[in-house]
Amino acid sequence: MRCNKCTFEGWDVKIPLLSSRLSFLTVWFVYQLETNQTNVSLTVQLLKAFFAFFACFHQRGTSVVGKPNELLRTARERQGLTQAEVAEEIGCPNSVNISRWENGITFPSRHYRQKLCALYGKSPRELGLIQNCEEVDISDLAVPVFLFNEPLSRAAEMYGRRRERETLITRTARKASTSITGPRRIGKTWLMHYLRLIAPGRLGARFRIGYLDGMSSQCRTVAGFAAQALSKLGLPVSEGNAGLASLERGLQELVAKKLVPVLCIDEFERISDRQEFSLDFYEGLRAMTTTLDLVLVIASKNPLHLVVSKNAQGSPFFNIFERLLLKPFTYTDAEQFIREKSNAAGFTPQERDYLWKYGRESEDEQAWLPLRLQLTGKILSEDLHRARREPDYERSFAERFQEIYAAVVY
Repeated sequence: MRCNKCTFEGWDVKIPLLSSRLSFLTVWFVYQLETNQTNVSLTVQLLKAFFAFFACFHQRGTSVVGKPNELLRTARERQGLTQAEVAEEIGCPNSVNISRWENGITFPSRHYRQKLCALYGKSPRELGLIQNCEEVDISDLAVPVFLFNEPLSRAAEMYGRRRERETLITRTARKASTSITGPRRIGKTWLMHYLRLIAPGRLGARFRIGYLDGMSSQCRTVAGFAAQALSKLGLPVSEGNAGLASLERGLQELVAKKLVPVLCIDEFERISDRQEFSLDFYEGLRAMTTTLDLVLVIASKNPLHLVVSKNAQGSPFFNIFERLLLKPFTYTDAEQFIREKSNAAGFTPQERDYLWKYGRESEDEQAWLPLRLQLTGKILSEDLHRARREPDYERSFAERFQEIYAAVVY
């Protein structure tokens, strides 16, 4: 940027030649300084503030010089876009700016960073759009339309399962326990997280919800399980952890405060497979549901009477649950998902057919798996420009889909 250097009573400033209007303002300030000696101090302060403002403005604009942004360039090339096409897609008036951003000559403003993230379906960090010493503003992160193999972050992202959702909420509100079953990757964990997200509005502040993963190394012993449960429920863990007895004392504290403890236990098979979790464990846990208002929400692939070890099958542990069996989406659930997500992603009717086709495992069944729908939409949205240009794109799509899907399911 071109500048003129001026000196005023021992301090130097660089006057940026940004426009004729700014040059006029600069001349006006200098004129006031030279002709109005009675307001020298005020004019100097105004002039300092003036230059400080525009120096800051210039720095926060698009003039950060650095290394070429290979992440940004690669994202564009993967989409098969030219710099001119990117400029058109994000509403940038000059494709030269795209070249400057990719070469590290300039840095895009916040507006264009958001546009680029939405176009490429990536976060600012994934595109190299985080400046040094710059904090990441969560509101700046591009929220993907399709959430494949990601945690549920908003209750609104939970599609289908209306009956199951309402049953889980109403039973929890009545302090009744629920068992969630279904095949792998069907959405059991999402349903538990949905309960956690919706609880403040639907259940109120009285319900204290904790989530445990049975695959955790700390859940390999009864004492470790109790410590995890206490921690997730916001209770202190004493050094002399006595297993279920310590958990029981912690629950008594919540009851004294008129709080309802809700313990969501995922991957329950991992706990039941361990010999240490005997009949005493299951009977003790069941007793807490009746005496201390403990609500259990347990997720497992199979029904609990098949999951729990033989040593505990004589326990009445099972008869306090209602089982929710999660199945693939029906046509109605799939139609809502495909319609709303396709609108958000800007899919054409032909592109929506990908979701209908690849969202189900068999063409003979009217059933769509949420995981397959999310993966189909994710791949298609990332390759949208290729899909619209290449006549044989579906072949490469099918190969990529199968590679990713097989890695997380089989």
